[in-house]
Amino acid sequence: MRLPPALERYDAPMVRQFVKYGIVGASNTVITFVVYTILVQVVGVEYIVSLILGYLAGSINSYVLNRHWTFRAGHLSHTSVGTRFAIVQVLAILANVGLLYLLVHDAHVHKVAAQAILTLPVLAITFFVNRAWSFAAAS
Repeated sequence: MRLPPALERYDAPMVRQFVKYGIVGASNTVITFVVYTILVQVVGVEYIVSLILGYLAGSINSYVLNRHWTFRAGHLSHTSVGTRFAIVQVLAILANVGLLYLLVHDAHVHKVAAQAILTLPVLAITFFVNRAWSFAAAS
């Protein structure tokens, strides 16, 4: 069955990938946010350290699911894909930490709310970088 012309652009492979990436991102977000919140609120770990530990847990989940499901890059070597993915994740966490610090210390946003605010922009940026570079087949 063919989609109406106005909706055809939403059936593009990139849109499907973005939806899958969003689903994976949602699971990563839950993992990251749960780990972060437990460490901050229950255990009393400093919020920046908590974010890094939560992000690490979410990143492992992200790599596995995105490699095999979203980008179907299971045939590509872990060495190249894993390295590129790790670089993107490190840059994303550095940006996230910097922005989190600004929101908490300069804008006086609650630590948990600040991380919630940053979730979607980081997800969107990392999708395009991971799609174009991390999980792209070597040329």
